[in-house]
This record gives sequence, C-alpha cells and structure tokens, in this order.
Amino acid sequence: MARRLAIVLALLAGALVLTLAIPHGPWRTGRLQLEPLTPLPDAAREPPRRIWIDADAACGHSPRTDPDDCLALLSLVQHAARRIVGVSAVAGNAPLDITERTAQALLTKLGAPAAMRRPHELRQALEAGPLTIVALGPLTNIAAALQGHPQLTPKVERVIAVMGRRPGHLFHPAEGAGGGMLLGHGPVFSDFNFAQDPQAAAKVLALDIPLTLIPYDAARHVEIRAADLDRLAARGGAHAWVAERSRGWLRFWQDDIGRAGFYPFDLLAALYVLSPGRFECAQVLAGIGSDLLFLVPWRDRALLVTQRPDELDDAAVKRPAVYCPRLRPGESLAGIL
Repeated sequence: MARRLAIVLALLAGALVLTLAIPHGPWRTGRLQLEPLTPLPDAAREPPRRIWIDADAACGHSPRTDPDDCLALLSLVQHAARRIVGVSAVAGNAPLDITERTAQALLTKLGAPAAMRRPHELRQALEAGPLTIVALGPLTNIAAALQGHPQLTPKVERVIAVMGRRPGHLFHPAEGAGGGMLLGHGPVFSDFNFAQDPQAAAKVLALDIPLTLIPYDAARHVEIRAADLDRLAARGGAHAWVAERSRGWLRFWQDDIGRAGFYPFDLLAALYVLSPGRFECAQVLAGIGSDLLFLVPWRDRALLVTQRPDELDDAAVKRPAVYCPRLRPGESLAGIL
C-alpha cells in the first residue's frame, strides 16, 4: 500500500513539473488579460510638503533581502531632506531590530541621523501639521498610530503605499524571460507588504484617508543592473554603501529569476513622491477581496483594485484609491539617484 501511494505521489509530482513546461502565455507573465483601466487626466500634482517615511529597510541582511527601501530612502533624503519630518522602521524584510538598525546606519551616512523616529512619534508629527506618509513596508505602524485617534485622520494628506494588484495578476518577475528556476518560469512573489500584515492594511482602508498605491506593475519595465550599481558605487559614501548591499539581490535575480537586473519596487514610490506627474494613474476602488490564484483551484485574500465594483463583492471594506501601475511613455528613473 505504501509503495502504491509513493508511486501515485511521484506521478502527481511529475505531472506538476511537466505543467511548468507548458508555454502558456499568462503563466509566463503572471498577467491575465484584463480590461485597461481608464486613466486619470493629466494634471499638475504638487509634491508633498511634509513627509514621513516608514520603511522595512534591510539591504545587505541576506542575499535574498531586497535593497529597494534603501534605494528609496537614499533618493528621498537626497532630493527632499528638508521636507522629511521623520523616518520610522517596521518589521517586514527583516525583524524590527534589523530594519531599524539598517535605516539608522543609512541616515547617518547621509548626514541625517536626527531624522530617525519611533513609530509613536508619527502622532506628534501629525498633530504638528498635515503629513504625507510614504509606506515602503507593511502598514503596521500607520494602522497603530491612527487607530483610536480619529482627530489625526484629517491631518493625513495621503498614504502612498507599495502594494495592491489587479484581479488575476501575479508578481512573476521572470516575465517569460526563462533561464531561472522552475524550468525557466522563475519564482512567484507575493504582494509582500500586504501579505506581511493584512490586518493593518484592512484598518487603514477603513479610514477616510486619501490613498495612492504604487504596485509591482509600476516597476515591471525598470531594471537596476550591475552597471547601475557600479555608477552608484562610484559616487562613494552612502551611495556606495547601498550599492554594495544590493549586489547579492542582483545575483539572486540574475541566477534564480533569469533577468539581467532587478525591479526596484520601493524606488518607484520615491519617484512618485518626488515627481508624481511621471506616472500614469487611475482612480480605482480598492478592497481586500478573494482572488482565484493563478492556475490553481483555490482562492486567496488580496488587496485588489478595480474599476468594476462587482469584482469586490466579497470585500468587507472598499474605498477609492489612486493606482499608478506604470510610468508615462518616455519616462524613466533619470535623476532619481
């Protein structure tokens, strides 16, 4: 009986491996064909006046720890230091002690050690005046700061969060390039910041706060390659520090994912803060709903965006949001680092 069970399991495993070799377009890209979103009209958008950054920075913690928070912090402090009233750390890419230590080390190298703040100080910053919160990690700190303090909600000009996706889309960075693991398919990522604390995301969605989502899709056509890190390293100081802590992540993308460079997810949020007009955005409805996982027969909870309310029928909370899935034609990361 045990031998028969082992044979059956081996056959099932073999069948699963064979399915990975099927040249199925949507599986290769992780993107089901959906109706295009109706974009917002072009409009001049002022960059925020007072900025709070909440990050799960852990660049260099391990070869598979992304450096995106560090790249975003580097860019924001370089271009908007006078508008940053605080930087706080949140657990996500690594435990809190590591993310806090990493952010502090980078800010010190940038000459801005006083910008590091404890999460509870976010309330004090809001009491002092309107604030844009840039959430580069899970929304844990933002939810904790605002829950039970309704007087602070009107002080939040906007939360800019790196999360959200359209129904049926996966974060599949191989994008059909081949050469990585799983017969060239490469790994499938989760909507990491959302998945680390879905409860916090639900709490923030339930508040009457303007919300902008900068998703995985925004970085799909932007790569940081070895030459980019070399140019960053040549600048010395904090730039070289971040560049060297990005090398392991680059090798992971080259060897296991099969791309020449990595997508700098959080860096796109920094670009939006500094120059929102570079993005194509859409007014959407955002909610935590049930989505059919790609090519598998079960559903998962996800932070979904849509312009069709029926696609969020099972979402307990739905609210308007701005969703920015791509740069405008001809735009790039030029001048961001």
